[in-house]
Amino acid sequence: MLVAIIYFLYLVRIVLLPFVLAIFIVYLVNPFVKLLINRGVSRNLALVLIFIIVVGGLFLVGFFAAPPLIEELNALANRIPQYSIEIQKIIDSVTQKYQRFKLPSTFQLVVDNAIERIQNIILQFVERTTEVIIGILSRFFSLIMAPILAFYMLKDIETIKKNFWTLIPKESRKDIKQLLKKIDKVLIDYLKGQLLVSVVVGLLSMLGLYLLDINFYLIIGIFAGIMNLIPYLGVVFGILPAVFVASFKSFQSILEVIVMFAFVQQLEGSLISPKIVGDKVGLHPILIIFSLLVGGELLGIIGMLLAVPVAGIIKVILNHYISRAIKINKGES
Repeated sequence: MLVAIIYFLYLVRIVLLPFVLAIFIVYLVNPFVKLLINRGVSRNLALVLIFIIVVGGLFLVGFFAAPPLIEELNALANRIPQYSIEIQKIIDSVTQKYQRFKLPSTFQLVVDNAIERIQNIILQFVERTTEVIIGILSRFFSLIMAPILAFYMLKDIETIKKNFWTLIPKESRKDIKQLLKKIDKVLIDYLKGQLLVSVVVGLLSMLGLYLLDINFYLIIGIFAGIMNLIPYLGVVFGILPAVFVASFKSFQSILEVIVMFAFVQQLEGSLISPKIVGDKVGLHPILIIFSLLVGGELLGIIGMLLAVPVAGIIKVILNHYISRAIKINKGES
């Protein structure tokens, strides 16, 4: 039955985005709702206050950020064909220059294949960028629906919890509650800290790109902030679009972008992350890299974003049941 449910969710995954975002909002907001309830505020009033704050914040961000962001998206969509033409010109120029040299036929074949491969990679990058732009615009409705769904989930969260615990045998409830508390502690600390760090990195990247007069600084800054959620590899993904756009300006712009991102990452790695995130999941770097590779192989960028939290959950579950088994064995001996 569990396999059937997972397969069904996989089939309807396109419409799941607002529900996934809503669950994410619920997970982050529910502690604040509990805080207000513990201070004597009724649940309904607490929900209304939190909902007003969340929606008001989203409205303010959308009011100030949406017009320039949409303008950049339109400009980027119009510029992509031009980028493709300029890339083709560069590749043709490189091909003509190296063909002047009389190279052995075997070596020339290798170079031709390499140039063709690079050309395909660059053009695929441009095409994927277009798909992402269309995807962002087509999923705007999901972003609007998520807070509304989150409100109803928060409203009935106690009923949802009660129904969940009725599915768990009584003799296992205490153990499951302990396990869920451990998972919750790891996730809430990691997600809140990592999200805050990514917002800071995104804002610093936007500011740096704006000062360097790089086109599409808003889009690239947002992308860099999102990619910062991916440990180690995120910085590479985040800098590539900036270098790509800067390459059509000048070589000096490329160097300035690289230096700016290096400064931001140095600031993030030495000052921001240790203060805000720390070592919340307790995973060895080798395990983190392995998790990222597995997540990327299974689900692409989304899998890499989910890799570390999922690995943290698996670690908590394994530690919980291993320690439980050790206690049972000691009791038997």
